Amino acid sequence: MANIILLSILYAGFIAQYAVNIFLTRNLDLDGLGDFNVAVSVATICSVIFLLGGDSGLNRFIPRYLENKDYKKIKGYIVYYLKLTLIISFCFCLLSLTADFFLGYYHFEKLLHESYFAMILTPALAVFTILGESLLAIHRRYASSLTTELLKPLLFLASVSVWLFFNTAINEYEAIILLLVSLSITIIAQSWLFLKSIPFDFFSENMQMSIPEWRTVCVPMLVTYLANNFVSFVELWSLEILDKNEKSVGVFSLLVFIASIIWVNFTALYYFISSRISSIEQDRQSLQENYRKSARQLLLINFLTTSILVFNAETILDWLHGDMATYKNWLYFILIGTAINSVLQLASPFLRLSGHAREASIISSRILMISVISAPVMIYFFSLEGAVVSLVGLRFLRGLWYSFRLKAVHGISLV
Repeated sequence: MANIILLSILYAGFIAQYAVNIFLTRNLDLDGLGDFNVAVSVATICSVIFLLGGDSGLNRFIPRYLENKDYKKIKGYIVYYLKLTLIISFCFCLLSLTADFFLGYYHFEKLLHESYFAMILTPALAVFTILGESLLAIHRRYASSLTTELLKPLLFLASVSVWLFFNTAINEYEAIILLLVSLSITIIAQSWLFLKSIPFDFFSENMQMSIPEWRTVCVPMLVTYLANNFVSFVELWSLEILDKNEKSVGVFSLLVFIASIIWVNFTALYYFISSRISSIEQDRQSLQENYRKSARQLLLINFLTTSILVFNAETILDWLHGDMATYKNWLYFILIGTAINSVLQLASPFLRLSGHAREASIISSRILMISVISAPVMIYFFSLEGAVVSLVGLRFLRGLWYSFRLKAVHGISLV
């Protein structure tokens, strides 16, 4: 029942995000949609970088501090990383303004709006991320999923709907402002829920710092997260720069978005296992049982989800955009590849959160280096098709590598 409730929340959020994409694709051309997605991806990556792994480390440290009633370290951890990311974000804003001058001077006006978007969105996305992970780390998985996965897209959908009710169209600049408003309201809700959920008075509690210990774990986790997520961004940005067909970025974004519903299944399982792994890291049998159980559940739900999407692929593509129907076969490919890759990806949190964050970061950084070299080559010669094959292939390689390494360090495997 708990899995069903959480999946329902995540699917509802995906449907809201799907509706937003419908509004945007019907009011922006594929080129404009591509610019919007590139800009948001830049802001997302920057927000994660500026957290320096603090969001990923929450599920490593906070459950343990909570169990030991070490409330001073909980406050110290959250305050430290919030201050750190806001200071870095402010410096980034100043740097971005300087970069804008050179972009304009050398006539790269196309990139100017993406720089503005990143400057505006990055601080809000960073705070939104760390608050969502904080709720998850204190075992408020429903509060975390409701705000992070559902409330934000619902607010964005509502704001876009209201905008289009009073206006005939929307451009990427207006969409970004509406997204920022949605993020701000969500942050207020997350803050209130967090303060109500913790078993101590956050403002009156003293702080205790363990910065060297936090950094030792959080920095490798940052590398892992960046490398895992940068793989798709490398393809997206390479298409933007190398492909002469302006529609390719928008098409690629939509194909990846449709397949991302399969990653919703992965996210649902992550909400349940993330705060549990660190407490059983010394118990090999428990790790094995949790790993195999999670893999079986994910494989089943992925099979059902992928079957539905494959059966309705043409309808979904037509509904999104009239020019998308010709990419049906590539949607099949990316759907099946994503279903397999998400199961293999389960090895990553079991590595990161059981004391082997450095192992995971080494694998991820090597995959990223391969991606930076191979993706532009594939896109240069094979355009959109090269981007899709590169993305699916690299994720498959990454998942296999994680699985083999997890078996080597813990002796646990899927079979």
